[in-house]
Amino acid sequence: MTTSDVEISRGSSSPASRPPPAQAVRFDRRAIDYHNIPVKADVIAGITRLNVESADCFRDLDNYVCSDPGVATLVLRVVNSAFYSRGDKVTNIPRAISLLGFNVVRSLAMLAFSRSLFALTRNSLFQCHIWQHSLLTALAGQTICAELGDPNDRDEAFIAGLMHDMGKVLLFSHNQNRYLEVLAVVLSKGCTSIEAEREIFGGDHLEVGREAVAQWKLPARFADFMGTDLSRPDPAAWAGDPVRISLAAANYLTRSNGIGARPEADIETRRTGLVAFGLDPGRSAEWAQNEFMASFMEHETYRLCANL
Repeated sequence: MTTSDVEISRGSSSPASRPPPAQAVRFDRRAIDYHNIPVKADVIAGITRLNVESADCFRDLDNYVCSDPGVATLVLRVVNSAFYSRGDKVTNIPRAISLLGFNVVRSLAMLAFSRSLFALTRNSLFQCHIWQHSLLTALAGQTICAELGDPNDRDEAFIAGLMHDMGKVLLFSHNQNRYLEVLAVVLSKGCTSIEAEREIFGGDHLEVGREAVAQWKLPARFADFMGTDLSRPDPAAWAGDPVRISLAAANYLTRSNGIGARPEADIETRRTGLVAFGLDPGRSAEWAQNEFMASFMEHETYRLCANL
């Protein structure tokens, strides 16, 4: 957790300074406006369905990226960054796709489109515990997934990390003040966001996430990311699914580092928590170290996108 993150948790917006949460009312997930938001859900759905084996995949990806100036700008910033640059400045999307590869550009396009939805507010609590949490979960999940299974799954793990808390974003857009109360309860009591949401909204972000999958016509697979309680390990159900396991592990590690929840400083507790997801004890010990998550805060993508 960075110095600025500590200040966010302890500053004037700290949980202790907030009034008690409002009494929850009967919750209807369909009352949320899933379409009056600054994101092109149809484009997100289209990007997730692109097949690299298709003869038209590069042309279609080029069209999606170029359909939004913000997406195109991010892709060009990344391809010209120190991490990817090969010396010559890249000024067009087809060239960027050829250099970065289909999967990387697809992930960047998803990052840019999801970022536009997260940029609903400059509130520091929301930026740290929802957006930066999702971005770090995406980066960590990508790395964990590459070690768990087929490297080709790593890009799906990145997208899963970006999208897994979309239900929280939609609840926030529905009622910003009440969702800030949720964050206050999570940080002060140490409870899960699901518990706090049910206390304040009468429902939770998993219900909203599953509804968003249907409303946005996303692949049914996204319900595994946006509508599943990742805090409850289910190794038997997740066996053979490295994307879901890596998402749950990355979500847990980001939360235990104080981004999205109260921090868990004890390394052994973190290691035990990872093993509960069915992960190898040796790898769990490595990933539980502070340096593992800290490395993603130095990642080029995080440095470019952490601040909305």
